[in-house]
Amino acid sequence: MSIDYSVEDGIAHIVINRPERKNAITVAMRGEIEDGFRRAQDDHDVRVVVFTGAGSDFSAGADVGEMSGGGVRHSLYKMRHLHRMARAVAGTNKPVIAAVRGVCIGMSWALALACDVIVAAEDARFQFAFRHIGLAPDGGAAFLLTRYVGLQRAKEIIYSGRFVSGAEARDLGLALHAAPPEQVQEKALEIATGFAKSPTIALMMAKRQFDAAPAQTFDQALEFEANIQPLMVETEDHKEGAASFKEKRKPGFIGN
Repeated sequence: MSIDYSVEDGIAHIVINRPERKNAITVAMRGEIEDGFRRAQDDHDVRVVVFTGAGSDFSAGADVGEMSGGGVRHSLYKMRHLHRMARAVAGTNKPVIAAVRGVCIGMSWALALACDVIVAAEDARFQFAFRHIGLAPDGGAAFLLTRYVGLQRAKEIIYSGRFVSGAEARDLGLALHAAPPEQVQEKALEIATGFAKSPTIALMMAKRQFDAAPAQTFDQALEFEANIQPLMVETEDHKEGAASFKEKRKPGFIGN
């Protein structure tokens, strides 16, 4: 197994563990990442996910040793696995934090963008290098990138295939925080701990609203929230939140 999975204090840790190859992702590992996120999705005790790479890098992207050969049929097989993995990350209805150090290239940057929050090292090296090997973007890269930056900037990053530092990623809105490399994991855990103590269902529903918003009109968005909020007022966490507000104390959310 090249993907480590553990849970502590409501936080699922999914770690790409192949540091000797800069955590390059094989086809088999795509299935392991998918399984990790499905597992976190289905575990009631998991309230937030931290996604990172072992060692000094997040991931160098797809394993180049598997890029050629096998013909069209094998290429379709690899794409199916890639898309199942991407959907598992993007479709997790709990907050997901990507903690990125070192390189984060190709499909791996797309996976990070599919998370809710990116905490990057200031000197992290993000890159969509598809043009350098004669490929079009995959993993939802073009779609995800244009959700964060304007179309012209997204095209410039993909057409040039240049590196984007963690500091620039923060300045462009592609990362929430840029920190010294040794503080990235600490910052990600600080955010995760706050999310893990939050009303879990409320964050899940907010995430559904954000996911749906790009395809909605304003009226559709209002209709969507009108269907959600009556359910939320019946949750234990809402009752606890309301009671703690009246009693002027900190709430103790339990995720129900």
